[in-house]
Amino acid sequence: MGIMTAMHIDALHLNQLRLVDALARNSNLGEAAEEIGLTQSAASHALARLREELEDPIFIRTSEGMRPTPYGTRLAASVRDALQSLRAGLDRHPRFAPETSTRTFNVIMSDVSQMLYLPRLLPRISAAAPGVTLRVHALPAKAPHLILESGEVDLAVGAFSRLIAGCRQKRLYREHYACVVRRDHPRFANGMTAEAFCSVPQALVDPRGYVHERLDRWLAQQKVRRSVKLHVPYFLSLPLVIAQSDLLVIMASRVAKAYAEMLPLKIMPPPVKLPTYDPRLFWHERFHRDPANRWLRGLYIELFGD
Repeated sequence: MGIMTAMHIDALHLNQLRLVDALARNSNLGEAAEEIGLTQSAASHALARLREELEDPIFIRTSEGMRPTPYGTRLAASVRDALQSLRAGLDRHPRFAPETSTRTFNVIMSDVSQMLYLPRLLPRISAAAPGVTLRVHALPAKAPHLILESGEVDLAVGAFSRLIAGCRQKRLYREHYACVVRRDHPRFANGMTAEAFCSVPQALVDPRGYVHERLDRWLAQQKVRRSVKLHVPYFLSLPLVIAQSDLLVIMASRVAKAYAEMLPLKIMPPPVKLPTYDPRLFWHERFHRDPANRWLRGLYIELFGD
């Protein structure tokens, strides 16, 4: 049976399948032929070849037109599904309907990015796409571009230093560094100085995979040293620690401003000029034209792009 099925599939032509679909809907050979661009004679010959190959009349002439046999009914249903799948696959501009989608989007974001973006992003998604779910992932230690390439993750959002191979990117905005201490820190009563910056103990978040890996090199180029006394893997605990200690931390200015609205913190510029950097969207070339991916990218750009 499997061999016969393979033989049938190998012998079929696309126009024969289109004829089955059109005939099932029209019940008239002439109308079906016209719909798919064949003459009635060519359609008649195609149907005859199909009957011979499949060993079934498929359609029988009745008082109500051409009606399918039981086998013809099953065949027409399968052909209809197959043609719909083929048309969807061939469509270069398929549509993503956020209002009815139940898709789960996977996005790489740091803890800081989550704090900055999620409060504005989630209400927008809920309003436009109530059935959509967002799953946030941490930056993997190795080869993050591979999970973008595979489609396991749709987007990465942040100031990454290792999402390069095969990835497209879009700048969101320009960011610069700020120094943050507790509001009543005695060493900074009169503002930032190079001497105070170098002498005050500092906290450092693990910078691997982000542009902040270069921060010590930038400071060294300006002959500015710092004394790091606390290393933490994530950022979100630090502002609470800073507000209750003599530690200093260097962070993104937008994050500093957000925390200063909630905690007694003081924001100052670094003692030397540091390079700015650009948080970006990253996605793989494979999904550049994917409508769902483009929709989510558009939300980020609309909400956070400058």
